[in-house]
Parts: sequence; structure tokens; C-alpha cells
Amino acid sequence: MLAGCGSEDEGGSGSGAQGGGPWEFTDDRGTKATKDSRPTKIVAQISAAATLWDFGLRPVGTFGETNASEILKGNVDTASLTWVGQTWGDFNIEKLAALQPDLLVAPMQTKGQLWYVPDEAVSKIEPLCPTVGINQYEVPVDKVINRFADLAVSLGADLTASQAAKAEFEAASKALADAAKARPDLRVAFVSGNKDNLYLGNAKIFSDLAYLQNQGVPFVQPSVPAAEPHWEVLSWEQAGKYPIDVLLYDSRNASYFTTDLARYPTVASLPAIKANQALAWNPETPSTWAAFAPTLRDLASKLTAFKRVA
Repeated sequence: MLAGCGSEDEGGSGSGAQGGGPWEFTDDRGTKATKDSRPTKIVAQISAAATLWDFGLRPVGTFGETNASEILKGNVDTASLTWVGQTWGDFNIEKLAALQPDLLVAPMQTKGQLWYVPDEAVSKIEPLCPTVGINQYEVPVDKVINRFADLAVSLGADLTASQAAKAEFEAASKALADAAKARPDLRVAFVSGNKDNLYLGNAKIFSDLAYLQNQGVPFVQPSVPAAEPHWEVLSWEQAGKYPIDVLLYDSRNASYFTTDLARYPTVASLPAIKANQALAWNPETPSTWAAFAPTLRDLASKLTAFKRVA
């Protein structure tokens, strides 16, 4: 990999970025996608579309959650794309075929499974176009960005314009690492929730949290089942199971940790909440240098001001 900018020559992950010859790219499943020429009609899951968009590529179709957060959609002009799936489990093969796609791209949140592509749809997609999966499971986000950059270069993207964003990402990462080094005593947790349960995230699994952990952010390690290692599922009564100084709460369901505290008194009594050391965190941030840099810098500035309270 060429300093994280993507290189089709490194490790044989992709080729055909120059000239009009055959194109190939080996994805994170170890599957080699091939075409007689470089793909131009790309259909991508919405978070992958947002990533490719930042690298200068313009998919013709997308799928995922139509009503997803604006952060997840990134800079994508969704009105210019055809949606072939609009929610979990929804994937319209006929709409996909009508686009005459050259390539389908999706991240992978679990091993070997294309995100938002139903298992039963895979065998119907393969005759229409090759597929590429980029792994986000137990892989820190900087590595995920590099893999998307590799793919983008193989598809003809010029990443020269991305170098300023990459430099800002690296500077923000250093600021976060410095802040974490200065406060090794803090205990940090990422939480999400629904009306029945509190979910404590396993930082090792999620690409964004794994990257924070690699920069030294000291996450609480939850007790997770081997078969479902993403979360420890707790009742709301168990909210205080672990001592937590800094709470990163899922911004997609922020009310459980902000406005609905009267309904969830165990959350209201958490030391991090009482000390105003709870921060919104959006796990749907697109895997690009430009998207992550400001969130990393903001977290770095907050950590330097926080104290141990639990």
C-alpha cells in the first residue's frame, strides 16, 4: 500500500487502473473480481457509495437505508442514484439488472457477508456483475480507508485531491493519541440502546472504535458471547455494571442518554452523565479521511478536559 493512498501494484490487490486492459481486484473475502475493462457502472451500499464518492467516483445505484442519517450518506447526491434496496432485507434484482452494472461494492460488518445484501440475492447478483466486499470487522478504520482507496485507484480515481484530507486525518489522529496518552486513567465506553436493553460496544470489533483504541483511547472491555461479539447486552437496570468515566453514546438513539433520563434513572445516575462527560458518537461515519478527521479532533479536545469520575 502506497502510504495509505492505494496502489494496484502492491500485493496484487487490483489492476487495470491505467489503460484499457482487463481489470481485476481481490477483495477482503479473497475473491477476485474481474472484468474485460475497468468498471464504470458501479452499484454500492450507501456507506460504501459515500466513501467512493469522496474519492471522486460516482456510482449509478445504491442500496441500504433510504432514511439513513445524513452522516452515513456523506456527500452522495442520492437523488442522482437508483435505489435497488431501501431497507434491511430489501434488494430488487430487477432494478439492479436494469442498471446493467459492472460492479457491486459493499462493506462487510460480519465475516464474508456483504452488508445489506440478502444471502438469497447473492447467487442472482453474480451473473449480472462481479462483487467486491471491504471488511470492517475487527479492522481499524484507517485500514478500511486504505482498502477503499486501493479499490478507488483500480477504478481510475485520482487521489491527489484527497491528500489534504489524509494529512488532516493523520494530524487529528496524532492529537487524539496525545490526548489519550495524557489521560490513561480514563475509562471509556460506547453504548447504544433500545427500549428494552442497553448495548455496550466491543471496541475490538467495530472499525471506528478499534481505531480509537489503537490511538490509546482506554475502552472498557465488555463481556461478550463468542457467537455475537459486537455487544454485551444489558438490562437498563445494569447500566452501572462497569465504572465509566467517558460515555460515547450512539447518536442515532441519543434520547436514551440525553432527553429521556427521567425514564432511565440508572443512566441518569451514571458518573459520566452526572459529570457531563457524555459525547454523541455516530458509528455510521463514512470510511474516508475527510469524514473522520473532524470527529477525531473533536474527541481529542474533549478528552483533555475530562476527569476520572467513576
